[in-house]
Amino acid sequence: MSKVAVLGAGAIGGVFGVRLCRSGRHDVTLCVRKPIDRLVVETPDAVIESPVKCAASPSEAGPVDCVLLAVKGHQVPDVAPWLEALIGEDTIVAVLQNGVEHRERVEPYARGAEVVPVVVNCPADRLAPGHVAQQGGAQLVPEEGRGARFLASLYEGTDVPVKPTTDFKTASWAKLCNNIGAGPATALTDKGRGVLHEPDVAELCRGLVRECAAVGRAEGAKLADDVAERTIERLRDADPEATTSMLVDRRAGRPIEADVMTGAVVRIGARRGIPTPLNAAVHALLSSINVPVMGKTN
Repeated sequence: MSKVAVLGAGAIGGVFGVRLCRSGRHDVTLCVRKPIDRLVVETPDAVIESPVKCAASPSEAGPVDCVLLAVKGHQVPDVAPWLEALIGEDTIVAVLQNGVEHRERVEPYARGAEVVPVVVNCPADRLAPGHVAQQGGAQLVPEEGRGARFLASLYEGTDVPVKPTTDFKTASWAKLCNNIGAGPATALTDKGRGVLHEPDVAELCRGLVRECAAVGRAEGAKLADDVAERTIERLRDADPEATTSMLVDRRAGRPIEADVMTGAVVRIGARRGIPTPLNAAVHALLSSINVPVMGKTN
């Protein structure tokens, strides 16, 4: 029986944590600020729920075999005390986050543990503590290696496919193109994905994705020439009221995950000598939402 800690029991931590709790094959601990009794995940096909064991502070935790790191990218420094308590000699840290800089964000806090970057494909919203709505299928795409194979073994017998890839650059940049295609526009306008049906907004979003793809290609990602057009067309097919993680965070008054998305495009683009004026402008606007105004937060 493997010991697993789910660090960040929000939408993503809830979706992937409840499967491990339900399997009964692992000793699973949710690392939370306030303990809960159960995880409940509403999927399109059924409700998945399980009683859970929680730790409310790092002092209640000990080394585990695997940490599912499911906090947002900008929250990694905040959970450093948890990582110190959870990481042992052979711990694997699976980074279930957006963006393309998984290792850069986490390795400074990983105490030499193996850091496994993972692309998460799962539309989900946190409704309340321990209660998540999962709108579609759940899939994990880790970078191939020992840690990825261990992660896959954890989910054997569940409905979560774990598909290790030898081309994580392409997988992660393709996901970032998708995130940037809708997230910023929905967060800035406070509208669902239907905002992409406005022609000028759609063209802006195509431009954001074109810049993202250009930087990704310079990094070695294999992205089609028409990735921007295809991405926006696919996103326009969604329910007009469908949200994005950026929009959900803005409406909840939480910091928007700008730095790991538009910020990464601008940062890596500058390093590669690739202009990213649209992402730079949008990143400035997104970042301003995270800045307290007159002593108040959004």
